[in-house]
Amino acid sequence: MTAPSHCRGDWAAAAMLGLALLGGPASAAGVRLSPAVQRELGIATQAMTLTHRAAEVDAFAKVLDPGPLVQLDSDLATAEAAAAASSAEAVRARALHAADGGVSAKDTEAAAAQARADALKVEILRRRVGLEWGPGVARMSAAARGQLMRGLAAGKIALVHVDTHNDEGQAGARVVKVDIGDGSATGVVLGPARAAEPRLQSSGLIVEVTGPSAILLSVGLTQSAHIESRTAQAGVLVPRPAVIRFKGSDWVYVRAGPGVFERRLLENPVPQPDGFFVPKGVSPGDEVVSRGAGALFTAEQSLPNSAAS
Repeated sequence: MTAPSHCRGDWAAAAMLGLALLGGPASAAGVRLSPAVQRELGIATQAMTLTHRAAEVDAFAKVLDPGPLVQLDSDLATAEAAAAASSAEAVRARALHAADGGVSAKDTEAAAAQARADALKVEILRRRVGLEWGPGVARMSAAARGQLMRGLAAGKIALVHVDTHNDEGQAGARVVKVDIGDGSATGVVLGPARAAEPRLQSSGLIVEVTGPSAILLSVGLTQSAHIESRTAQAGVLVPRPAVIRFKGSDWVYVRAGPGVFERRLLENPVPQPDGFFVPKGVSPGDEVVSRGAGALFTAEQSLPNSAAS
């Protein structure tokens, strides 16, 4: 059996104590440790308190390639500049033609036709923004769109396509959390997407993720995500040092009695900046081992009849 990587630093300390010092074998009731052994292992506990957070709907986030949007925005800016110039030229041509005939009627009509053609190009490109990137991006002003492009180019902003099964939780969604490593990055919903996810039967959302973590969202990366709802969810906030990773799951030790510690499975822990929000598995009032969890795990696995579960 191999201890979790973040527990290996405590292996020697726990092993040196010897099995004889431990109060009894591991069992379904937990691990029994004498006060002296608890001090040797540096065991400390923290009482859990009730906390609330916005309920979430599990989702998937796929990082979009911003290149086509950047190119489309550049084409739109070029077309807008050309339309402004041709419109001004058409106004001057009409004025000169009306004043003294310095510009022929043919040239005046040609200038007006060019202005209309350039205006149509602008309209087509604006419609393409909405058709390809959704109404949220299409509603952006030129200044806001420019800020978005600069952020995308600098790696300070990432655009992700967020999907849920049968569009669950997407109506009225405003905030989405995208999991990145042990933490998450918060994104703002720009609006519905125009490209559906056929496997999930989801129309999807376009979400703008900002901040230092945005650079970690490489194009094509698929991450788990969570759409915040307006319903409050009750649970506890477990400190990060209390959590051990074992056999693909997250566990903590809870004091089950005098000198007795029980390892419990955390159900659906949600990463937070200062710990993990746990809706099930640990209750308010439970005393969780907040320091020495790694050493306690090592000790448990060293005991006779230890259950590697």
